[in-house]
Amino acid sequence: MDTKRIGILGAGRAGTALARVAAAEGIEVQIASSRAPGMMKYHLAQYANKAVAVPAEEIADGVELVVLMVPQEDLDDIDPSSLDGVILVDATNRWDDEPLPDWFQDALDTNLSSSEVIAQRFPGCRVVKGLNHISHWDLDADKASRRSAQRALGVASNDAKAAQVVAKLVRTLGFDPVVLPNLAAGGVLEPEGPIFNEVLDAHGLRALAGLRL
Repeated sequence: MDTKRIGILGAGRAGTALARVAAAEGIEVQIASSRAPGMMKYHLAQYANKAVAVPAEEIADGVELVVLMVPQEDLDDIDPSSLDGVILVDATNRWDDEPLPDWFQDALDTNLSSSEVIAQRFPGCRVVKGLNHISHWDLDADKASRRSAQRALGVASNDAKAAQVVAKLVRTLGFDPVVLPNLAAGGVLEPEGPIFNEVLDAHGLRALAGLRL
């Protein structure tokens, strides 16, 4: 079944780019940030005029899937229980100069991937790594360019059904999904990995991810 409505947590450049692309494909979008919905009126009018602003604590209401697009340093501001029951697409990235919550850094120090840490933090969600290794400029390229490029995007999860839901969304957005076996394998999609911000087709992404061709 196609995803008809999504939530986006984070209204920066990446979040609004995703909102524009999703809306162009007929997907309803609700979006939240640290600001109250009323304070986002003019921001969304300029950058994502088809998205509906909602309070952050209501971002999961009425949707199956929420895309997490906030800086990792701000994760303490999110109540994990507010996202219980949804597929949570972890589109966040870890940057060397970004201060992280202690719980996040402590878990990373045990050699977990960042999405494995997110999964620990949000135990009521089915976490999927995705949409993190493409720039907001490329995500927001015109539809014809997205489809003609046949660019592949990685999707990784410990939940196979959730991974397929996100893979179908990625295809709807105009990209070729490549499903990795689990969240640990999704570490290759992070900023220091071989796939991050690289323009690859499905064959090239599978090769760099070490998947069977």
